[in-house]
Amino acid sequence: MIIYGKGMIMTTNQHPFPVMENPGIACFLAIIAGMMNGFTYDQAGVFGTVQSGNVIMIGHSLATGNWAHLKIAALTVLAFGLGSMTTVFIQYLDSVRKKLNWTFAILLLEAAILCLLATGILTPYLSLIGICIIISFIAGMQGNGFHKMKGMLYGNIAVTMVAQLAFNHLMRFLCGTKGAFKTALLFFAVLISFALGGFCGTLLTHHFHEHSLFVPAALLVLLAIYLYFSPRKKGIAIDPT
Repeated sequence: MIIYGKGMIMTTNQHPFPVMENPGIACFLAIIAGMMNGFTYDQAGVFGTVQSGNVIMIGHSLATGNWAHLKIAALTVLAFGLGSMTTVFIQYLDSVRKKLNWTFAILLLEAAILCLLATGILTPYLSLIGICIIISFIAGMQGNGFHKMKGMLYGNIAVTMVAQLAFNHLMRFLCGTKGAFKTALLFFAVLISFALGGFCGTLLTHHFHEHSLFVPAALLVLLAIYLYFSPRKKGIAIDPT
């Protein structure tokens, strides 16, 4: 099947899904998100990309009257939401101009913000919580932009759903469903990648503090370069559906 637009991008039988839905890239994005969480948890005791805990903290803070925690949790969730909205706006601009895949804009914007944080320029003006809030904004962009793997919904910034689906398909395999084991392995691979990212992010943060954020930024740039010089040049669809 050939899809016209955006430079004659196509999907074929050999490439039935856009490149950004490749399981390898899903795991790569999970590593990046895990590294960001490794930094935020080590430095501030919070998970920068996972919002479930922050929503619970809002309820807990309201119940206990802890207004300082309420402010932090609410701002973190708001930043995540603004990041998600930013992705939609970039996708909208791309649909109007049709000049460049929006995937590149998301990846490079994430990398630019991480590099800005990693330089330490903002450190005198931002608390660690402030930095974590900005990372939540980045997570909102990444999570809303890239949440499909071979056509299946998944998460690379928060993996509760991934854990559920991994064990769901494992049980389906044990009950005799064909192909379920391979699907389970895909989701388990994302889980392991997320944990690996947390491991690496924590070790890097111990040694380099905020400068450790250069590493996930570099990985995002490398991914963008790969997409530009490999699949895009071959006319293969990049943006996820």
